[in-house]
Amino acid sequence: MRLQKPRFWLLSGLLIWFLAALPGGAAEPPGALTLQEALGLAWKANPGMQISRLQSLIAGEEVVRARSGFLPNFKAQVTQTINDNETQTKIPVGSFPLPVTGGGGTISFPTNNRNYWSSKMVLEQTIFDFWGTPSRYQAAVLGKSASLLDTAKTRDDLFLNVARGFFSTLRAQKLEIVAQQDVVSLKAHLKIAKDQHEFGVVTYNDVLQAEVSLADAEQRLIVARTDAIDSRSALNKVLALPIAAATVLKDEKLETRPWGLEEATDTAVKQRSDLKAVSERVSQQEKVVTQTRSQFFPRFYAQAGMNWQQNEFLLHDTLWFGIFGMQWTLFTGLDTKAQVNQAKLRVNQLKEQQRDLDDQVRLDVQNAYLRVKETADRIRATEKAVTQGDENLRLNEERYKEQVGTATDVIDAETLLTRTRVNYWTAIYDHQMAKAELLWAMGAINALLPQEKPRHAP
Repeated sequence: MRLQKPRFWLLSGLLIWFLAALPGGAAEPPGALTLQEALGLAWKANPGMQISRLQSLIAGEEVVRARSGFLPNFKAQVTQTINDNETQTKIPVGSFPLPVTGGGGTISFPTNNRNYWSSKMVLEQTIFDFWGTPSRYQAAVLGKSASLLDTAKTRDDLFLNVARGFFSTLRAQKLEIVAQQDVVSLKAHLKIAKDQHEFGVVTYNDVLQAEVSLADAEQRLIVARTDAIDSRSALNKVLALPIAAATVLKDEKLETRPWGLEEATDTAVKQRSDLKAVSERVSQQEKVVTQTRSQFFPRFYAQAGMNWQQNEFLLHDTLWFGIFGMQWTLFTGLDTKAQVNQAKLRVNQLKEQQRDLDDQVRLDVQNAYLRVKETADRIRATEKAVTQGDENLRLNEERYKEQVGTATDVIDAETLLTRTRVNYWTAIYDHQMAKAELLWAMGAINALLPQEKPRHAP
C-alpha cells in the first residue's frame, strides 16, 4: 500500500525533526568569525583585560579612601577594668579644716570601683594640614584617570594581538592551501613521469626525481598544516576560547584611509593612551610631593566627645568635652626630608619616561607607516608573478609531455610557482597586519570595534 504524498512528507518531516532533537546530535557548524567579532570576544573575556579592569576598580577605591580625609573620624571604645584593689587616695590630716579622728598623720579613701565599666566616644575633624589631605585626594583622582588610560592601553595592545593573530591564522591557512596545491601538482607530474617511463620515453630517473620532489612537498604540507593549527590555537587563547576549538575565520581586509606620516604622527601624539597615562602620572606624583611635604608642618584639628565611667565615688559618671588641638612632629631623623626627595626624584623619573615614550611613539608610527608602504609594494610585485608562474608551469608541463622539455624544468617551474604563491599571500596578510600596527601606533585601533567607547574620565 503506497502512502499518499501529503502523509509521506508529513511523516518525513517529523522524523527529521525528531532526529535533530536527539541529544548528542551534531550541531550546526559555527559561522565564520569576523575580525570585529573576534575583537568583541577578546574585549569581554580576555584575562589580561579583566585584570586591567580590576586594577581600575582598585584605583577607584583609592579615591574613596583619599576623600575620607575630608570627613570627620568617629571612634567608640568600651572597656571593663578589673583591679586587685580599689584605687585609694592618701591625703595628710592637716589638709582638712575639720577635725579628724583616728591615729596617724594621713587618711585614705577609694576613688573608683575595683571592677568597673567605661566607654569613650570621640569625633575628630582635621581642620588644616597644609594641603596634605587635598593633595592626597587629587593624587588619587589622577591615579584613577591614569589607571583608566592604562586599561585603554591594555585594550589597544589586545586589539593589536587579536588582529595579528587573526591575519596570521588566515595567512597560515592560505599557505597550507598552497602546500596542498604543490602536492597535487607534483602528484600529477609523477603520474605523467610514470606513464612516460612505461612507454620508454624517459628514464627511471625522472620518476625518482618526481617522487623525491613529492615527498619534500608532502613534508612541507605537514609543516604548513601544523603551523595553521598553532596559529589558530594561539588566537583562541587570546580570544579566551578553548585552545583546540576549530575556529573558522572570515577572510576580510582592513579598510583604512591613507595617512601621511606627519598626520599619523600628530594623531598618535594626541591619541596614544600610554602618552596620556604617563602625563597623568607626572601630575599625580607632583601632588604626592605636596602631600609628603605637608609632614613638615603641624596638623590642626578639633575633637568632641564623651567619657563615661561606672564609679560610685564620682559626682558625674558622664563627661562631655571639646578640644581644639595641634599635632606637630618636629623631628623624624630626616625621614620626612628623604621622603620628599624621593617624591621629587620620581617626578623627574616620570618626566624622563614621558620624553622617551614620546620618541618611541613617533618611532612606532614611522615603522608601521613604512611597513604599510613596503607590504603594498610587495603585493604589487608578486601578484603579477603568480600569473606568470602559472603560465610558466603550464608551458613546461606541455613541453615535457611533448618530449622537448625535461623533468627538471617542470619541477623547477613548480618550485618557483609555489615560492611565488607563498610570497604573494605572505605579502597580502603582512599588509593587513601592517595596517593594524599603524592603527595601534596612532592610538586609533579601538575604531575597529566602534561600539566599545573608551572612558578616560574618572
